[in-house]
Amino acid sequence: MAVVRGPFFGFVVDGPYGAGTWGGPTKAGAWVVHAGLSVPIVFGLVFALHGIRWLHVGLHRRWVLLATIAVCASGLLLIWSWVQQL
Repeated sequence: MAVVRGPFFGFVVDGPYGAGTWGGPTKAGAWVVHAGLSVPIVFGLVFALHGIRWLHVGLHRRWVLLATIAVCASGLLLIWSWVQQL
Protein backbone atom coordinates (compact mmCIF):
# COMPACT_ATOMS: atom_id res chain seq x y z
CA MET A 1 0.00 0.00 0.00
CA ALA A 2 2.83 2.40 0.80
CA VAL A 3 4.43 1.73 -2.56
CA VAL A 4 1.29 2.93 -4.37
CA ARG A 5 -0.26 5.43 -1.99
CA GLY A 6 2.91 7.36 -1.15
CA PRO A 7 4.37 8.41 -4.49
CA PHE A 8 0.98 8.51 -6.23
CA PHE A 9 -0.89 10.30 -3.45
CA GLY A 10 -2.47 12.78 -5.86
CA PHE A 11 -4.16 9.96 -7.74
CA VAL A 12 -5.35 8.13 -4.62
CA VAL A 13 -6.84 10.98 -2.57
CA ASP A 14 -8.79 13.75 -4.28
CA GLY A 15 -8.81 16.30 -1.46
CA PRO A 16 -9.64 18.90 -0.28
CA TYR A 17 -6.44 19.40 1.66
CA GLY A 18 -6.51 21.53 4.79
CA ALA A 19 -3.86 23.91 6.02
CA GLY A 20 -2.65 21.37 8.60
CA THR A 21 -2.02 18.56 6.14
CA TRP A 22 1.38 17.50 4.85
CA GLY A 23 2.28 19.70 1.91
CA GLY A 24 -0.26 22.43 2.51
CA PRO A 25 -3.57 23.11 0.88
CA THR A 26 -2.56 22.29 -2.72
CA LYS A 27 -2.57 18.89 -4.37
CA ALA A 28 0.93 19.47 -5.75
CA GLY A 29 2.34 20.20 -2.29
CA ALA A 30 0.73 17.11 -0.77
CA TRP A 31 2.00 15.02 -3.67
CA VAL A 32 5.56 16.30 -3.34
CA VAL A 33 5.68 15.67 0.40
CA HIS A 34 4.22 12.16 0.22
CA ALA A 35 6.41 11.14 -2.70
CA GLY A 36 9.47 12.68 -1.07
CA LEU A 37 8.91 10.64 2.07
CA SER A 38 7.71 7.37 0.60
CA VAL A 39 10.26 6.85 -2.16
CA PRO A 40 13.29 6.72 0.21
CA ILE A 41 11.35 4.47 2.58
CA VAL A 42 10.50 2.03 -0.23
CA PHE A 43 14.15 1.94 -1.35
CA GLY A 44 15.20 1.42 2.27
CA LEU A 45 12.83 -1.53 2.55
CA VAL A 46 14.30 -3.06 -0.60
CA PHE A 47 17.80 -2.79 0.88
CA ALA A 48 16.53 -4.24 4.17
CA LEU A 49 15.09 -7.23 2.31
CA HIS A 50 18.41 -7.71 0.49
CA GLY A 51 20.14 -7.61 3.87
CA ILE A 52 17.82 -10.26 5.24
CA ARG A 53 18.51 -12.37 2.15
CA TRP A 54 22.24 -11.93 2.69
CA LEU A 55 21.85 -13.08 6.29
CA HIS A 56 19.92 -16.10 5.13
CA VAL A 57 22.40 -17.12 2.42
CA GLY A 58 25.68 -15.97 3.90
CA LEU A 59 25.50 -16.79 7.58
CA HIS A 60 24.83 -19.87 9.63
CA ARG A 61 21.25 -20.88 10.27
CA ARG A 62 21.25 -19.84 13.94
CA TRP A 63 22.06 -16.25 12.93
CA VAL A 64 19.20 -16.30 10.48
CA LEU A 65 16.82 -17.24 13.28
CA LEU A 66 18.14 -14.45 15.51
CA ALA A 67 17.93 -11.91 12.70
CA THR A 68 14.38 -13.00 11.87
CA ILE A 69 13.33 -12.63 15.49
CA ALA A 70 14.93 -9.17 15.68
CA VAL A 71 13.26 -7.99 12.47
CA CYS A 72 9.86 -9.33 13.49
CA ALA A 73 10.14 -7.80 16.96
CA SER A 74 11.11 -4.41 15.56
CA GLY A 75 8.24 -4.58 13.06
CA LEU A 76 5.79 -5.40 15.82
CA LEU A 77 7.17 -2.54 17.90
CA LEU A 78 6.73 -0.16 14.97
CA ILE A 79 3.15 -1.27 14.34
CA TRP A 80 2.32 -1.13 18.06
CA SER A 81 3.64 2.42 18.42
CA TRP A 82 1.79 3.47 15.26
CA VAL A 83 -1.50 2.03 16.53
CA GLN A 84 -1.01 3.78 19.87
CA GLN A 85 -0.60 7.06 18.01
CA LEU A 86 -4.03 6.70 16.39
